[in-house]
Amino acid sequence: MTTYRTTLLILGSLLLSPGFSTTADEHSALRLRVAQLERTLAQIRGNAPYIVIDTSKNELAIWREGKIIRTATCATGSGKVLLGKGDDEWNFLTPRRVFRVQKKTRNPVWKKPVWAFVEKNEEAPVLPWSFERLDPNTLGAYALELEDRYAIHGTLYPLLLGRHITHGCVRLGDEDLAAAFEIVRVGTPVYVF
Repeated sequence: MTTYRTTLLILGSLLLSPGFSTTADEHSALRLRVAQLERTLAQIRGNAPYIVIDTSKNELAIWREGKIIRTATCATGSGKVLLGKGDDEWNFLTPRRVFRVQKKTRNPVWKKPVWAFVEKNEEAPVLPWSFERLDPNTLGAYALELEDRYAIHGTLYPLLLGRHITHGCVRLGDEDLAAAFEIVRVGTPVYVF
């Protein structure tokens, strides 16, 4: 999809560029090629919504049929590295890749990983279902669960949206999170760059 979009942008900018001169036939051929690429992109894109997350600007956009239907300021990975005992190491980046929404959860409970305890200089409970690991507040009212334990979820600190402060997940404010939860479905693509 990126190749088609990039080609469309380049061809479109050439057509609109004042210094670009073409013959009438070349101009017609370029317009025809742009129209073909737009049709192909529309077929690939379909009618279903998808999410695009720009980690450099901390912006999330929900697209449908080639138009942005909602934008939001989000928070993404801090890039910090946390060292644990032995060879344990965690890098808190939001990966740049294509995800898919695996599950939609209301009132999610965060099952704290080992790094959450290491970060606070505490011992992690041995049992994964220990009450000390379960946190019903941090993720907000909804979560869009992605692959590899990443998610789009709420935040306890809405004033920090727009910053690189997370452990890799994408945080949204309550209103934007509720809207995203209603718009997207399981299987929705999430493009992170």
